[in-house]
Amino acid sequence: MMGGAFGLDLPLINDFPYTEGPCCAFVNSGRAALEQILSARRPAGTVWVPRFACDTLLQPMHRLELPVRRYRITDDLSPVLPETSKGDIIILINYFGLTGASAARAAADAEVPCIIDATTALYATPPPGIPCFYSPRKFLAVPDGGVAHSPFPLPLPQEEDRSAERALALLLRTEDGAQAATDATERAERELCGPPKRMSPLTRRLLASQACRQAAAARCANYTQLHKALASVNRLTLPETPPSAPFCYPLLTGIPGLRDELIDAGIALPLFWPEVIAATEASDTENRLARTLLPLPVDQRYTAADMERLIRCILSPN
Repeated sequence: MMGGAFGLDLPLINDFPYTEGPCCAFVNSGRAALEQILSARRPAGTVWVPRFACDTLLQPMHRLELPVRRYRITDDLSPVLPETSKGDIIILINYFGLTGASAARAAADAEVPCIIDATTALYATPPPGIPCFYSPRKFLAVPDGGVAHSPFPLPLPQEEDRSAERALALLLRTEDGAQAATDATERAERELCGPPKRMSPLTRRLLASQACRQAAAARCANYTQLHKALASVNRLTLPETPPSAPFCYPLLTGIPGLRDELIDAGIALPLFWPEVIAATEASDTENRLARTLLPLPVDQRYTAADMERLIRCILSPN
């Protein structure tokens, strides 16, 4: 229909790093993308998942009634490959867009097929021959969405998602701040627990309006600034230059009370992931990471001045 009231007036940039096709499926969440990969090459055995991972990662396996076992990671976020059997599959995680190399090496060394969870590594290029899945909403202003990238054709869900009501969280954050959007964000998250759907028209249009390369450059610059200042107090060994635009700057220090001080200074620091704490022993690497790792924000909303303020809060508190 021509004429009538306006909808959102969005620029058409077409800068999103993935193109939909037979081997690249656009769906409504990262977990839905994993489910499409597993549906295309259903394993006959066990799905191995790192112990340091969000429980939502398990939802596709539960829906497909696939057995799951957990395996360990090291202090530097590298996988400790489990002893597998024929028919098994291993999910490897590219943590924060910074451990793609170790995930790719593990996939090359593994005796069974692997899938890379790149939900916190949107800009990481898929290694040749290895399926990967992504979650754009962790990097860009979209209400939902997932991308499955594979060396083999992927099925698409029959039903197309609708995102208008879910986008309320984005609008509330813009108008009233993150706190005001909490309830809407939680409702939107619950809606994504259902069966996979094709990506909604709204999310597709929003992705097409994002200046993704500019956002990636800002993330890399912010990470580099933080690392130059904080590497000496960070117990994690991180690359000086990020291999892909990172999700955050993961900081692990022995500074007591630092998380609370940063939160009091207005810096959001989610736990990755609280369920790991309950499921592991206090002495376990995964438990310690979940309790003490601080995911410092580096995204495209922030400038060098913001990073300098963050550095001062850490190195010169009070």
